[in-house]
Amino acid sequence: MVIKSLKGKSNASARWVRRQWNDPVVKQAKREGFRSRAAFKLREINDRYQILRRGDVVLDLGAAPGGWTQVAVAATALQSKNKQQSLSSSPRVVAVDLKHFDPVEGAAIVVGDFRQTEVRNQLSEALRGRMADVILSDMAPSFSGNFLTDSQQQLRLCHNALKMAELFLRPGGHFATKILRCDGSEEFRADLKEVFDVVKAMKPQSSRPESTEMFMVAKGFKGANKDKNSCCKEE
Repeated sequence: MVIKSLKGKSNASARWVRRQWNDPVVKQAKREGFRSRAAFKLREINDRYQILRRGDVVLDLGAAPGGWTQVAVAATALQSKNKQQSLSSSPRVVAVDLKHFDPVEGAAIVVGDFRQTEVRNQLSEALRGRMADVILSDMAPSFSGNFLTDSQQQLRLCHNALKMAELFLRPGGHFATKILRCDGSEEFRADLKEVFDVVKAMKPQSSRPESTEMFMVAKGFKGANKDKNSCCKEE
């Protein structure tokens, strides 16, 4: 059955399928109803740093396929005897991605490139004029296999996520982003320290051992520029 599913695939694709098939975290994600193994990474981050709380408003960048969005909805949901009424009220989690993905109950989904003013306006509408308490980014580029190229592209995404925080995050709010461990990661940490009170880095246990990914977690946003036209450069 496994061999049949690999027919016609490139060597790289076949390796990815085998890794997914044998990954215990992927299996656990399926058992618990999560769309991706990445959901466990955010749960670990939140268990350690408590960035998500009941009632928080969250902006989730690069959200597809929705694993982080699912965790954010569960962590921020208000206690209510009527679950359906609670979820049908104004969503507290707003998720954006370039790709279309299935709706997540309790979240508002925006499809588009947040570097574009029109998409940022859609995010503002979805937030109903509220500032975010937390901004999350599990964004990643299309990896080429060249670490230098991939790490620089990942850094660019991190900086774009930080610029979004400067626009949409309330003073005192929190921020978490994926980054690759590379020469520029410490420089990015320094950038975070300029606008947040506390900055930490961690590699969740649910990350693959061979992965160079880690997550920067920043708490206590000091406030910054709110000009929506000064956000992210389109490439």
